[in-house]
Amino acid sequence: MPKLFGWLPKRRWLRWSIIILGGGFLLLVVLGITVFILLQQPAIQSRVMSFFFTMELRNPPPEPPHPSLSAGDLDRLANDADSLENASQLFGTTNVWDVHLRFTGDEWTALGPNRIPGVPGFMGGDGRIQLNNPEASRPGLAGVLGIDFPWSQGTVDFGGRTLTNAAIRFKGNGTFLSAMSSYKRPYKLDLNEHVKGQKLGGVAKLNFGNLLAENSMLTDTMGYEFYREAGVPTIRTAFARVLLSIDGRFDGRALGLYLLVEDPDAKWAEQAVGTEGVAVFKPVTYELFHYRGDDWAAYERDYNAKTDVTAEQQQQVIALAWLCSEADDAEFGKRIGEFIDLEEFATWLACETTLSNYDGFFTTGQNYLMYLDPRSNRFGFSPWDLDHSWGEFPFVGTADQRESASIWHPWTGENRFLERLFAHEPFRELYRGQLERLQATLFQPGRLGRRLDELANIIRPFVAEESPNRLAKFEACITSDWTKGPRNGDPMDPNRPAYPLKRFFEARAKSIQAQLAGEEEGFRMPGMGKP
Repeated sequence: MPKLFGWLPKRRWLRWSIIILGGGFLLLVVLGITVFILLQQPAIQSRVMSFFFTMELRNPPPEPPHPSLSAGDLDRLANDADSLENASQLFGTTNVWDVHLRFTGDEWTALGPNRIPGVPGFMGGDGRIQLNNPEASRPGLAGVLGIDFPWSQGTVDFGGRTLTNAAIRFKGNGTFLSAMSSYKRPYKLDLNEHVKGQKLGGVAKLNFGNLLAENSMLTDTMGYEFYREAGVPTIRTAFARVLLSIDGRFDGRALGLYLLVEDPDAKWAEQAVGTEGVAVFKPVTYELFHYRGDDWAAYERDYNAKTDVTAEQQQQVIALAWLCSEADDAEFGKRIGEFIDLEEFATWLACETTLSNYDGFFTTGQNYLMYLDPRSNRFGFSPWDLDHSWGEFPFVGTADQRESASIWHPWTGENRFLERLFAHEPFRELYRGQLERLQATLFQPGRLGRRLDELANIIRPFVAEESPNRLAKFEACITSDWTKGPRNGDPMDPNRPAYPLKRFFEARAKSIQAQLAGEEEGFRMPGMGKP
């Protein structure tokens, strides 16, 4: 020991000061290494994420800005809601509705959100995130983090018409979490809940997406339009410029531009599919059509029905799950067409692949609709939540990889249903035919670029009203003059490099054409959070 500490000064106070400081430094190093190791564990990451989101909810957001539209731009807002005769007039793609949400102080407080027990360890080691919390009223990441959305009510001035006692709650998962520090949160409205018969163009339920997921504010609109033009039953959209008033806080402040989204309810299904009695599901599961026995209770939460579902319709889901999980290849190939309209599914899937839509069916097990047509008793599919389509989803792969993603293996991780379907040669032929059709008709870079410019010109004044920073990001996403600078960044960083959509149009079209010609293999995308 004397030799070990012989180098220390002879003075006792100086000797002990060095020992204490050195020991403290070593303790901090050990503590830092321990924390680093712990933060690599999914269970610890889950708790840390939940903690920070909880703390964020406690901080009151800053007041929204005062409205600043010019008189000319105000004249561009739609104010003729009293003349609406049907949903098609309400959901005109280029409509920008004038909307004002009004709450009393108590009504705003009642919106919450409420805190509920979260799901510990929801981040899996394979990059998958558990998306169902039995304590939550709805599936999704917000509920898993312990955030639940109660219903409140308020008054809605919509396009010159006043709608009183409308049921209102917050909605969304990532779009809500990204807006917790502001008032520009996504909303869901039910006009008919407290005032029977109160509707707009025959529509009672409205979804207001806050357009914060990506900076062009146009991926949703262009995505839904693309599917619809491809022949897929698809919900409709419009825009809304929204003001907010809360008694005792502020009056008539500008929240900015929102996307008005049609609700996928029974009325939508009847219009889109063409018949009554359509069952609509909004699945949230990584294991679609995995057989779990014959009791519907084992499927109910993951398949998340949006309409009333009969016992016969429930059994059709279960029977398809058995076929996909338990049948041999011969029986699967022979009978799969009894349960799924393969041509319709090939069309929908070709759209998913073409748009490199990786915040959905291929990766996260959510963000799509499934419906059961009572005339054929076969399932079809429809898009939902396309704000990260057109290869924009930054949590999966790089921008270059999403542009060159494989058309023959578009999913990430294990997907028993798609693996079996792609091994079925008749389906592969249908799917290839739809990819070729889309390339020859709809997925033309020049055509898409012109449509992007048209829509950008419509919404530009309302983007500018939000902030100069938001406008600058918007312009960078719709430009034709992209730079060769960095393309990727931290997905959680709101200031990560811009994602030019026209660049994706060109690169993705070239990649798909090369893959169809057998000149390229295409990149097999990694899962969430994987290199």
